Amino acid sequence: MRVKLLAATIFLVILAGCNDGDSDSAALTTSERRYCELVKFKARMPNVPKDAEPEIFTAQMSDSLQTNADYFNELIEAAPAEIKTDVEAAISALQRVAGGDITAYDGLDLTKADQWEEDNCNR
Repeated sequence: MRVKLLAATIFLVILAGCNDGDSDSAALTTSERRYCELVKFKARMPNVPKDAEPEIFTAQMSDSLQTNADYFNELIEAAPAEIKTDVEAAISALQRVAGGDITAYDGLDLTKADQWEEDNCNR
């Protein structure tokens, strides 16, 4: 169970893909620039210890998602069309984890979204 919690924690770090680099604002739409700003959400997620009990992990995730519901809706709204389904899937997985399903990350492939963020947000 703790291995899955560690995988979930790592997933949160990966999902927060963009760093603090500046994007090429001339090449991006207003919505895409907003997405690059929003996707830096690592600070919005709980700092759960790697050895946290599953109940503590899911409780902290649930609290965080409730607190940041408007933020996640804005993130989905700003997501570029080519990665919007990946962003929706990632947030859906976070919601499922917050509900206690730590297997929600199994099979989740965010390669396309990660690459878009790398190409467009990390300049």
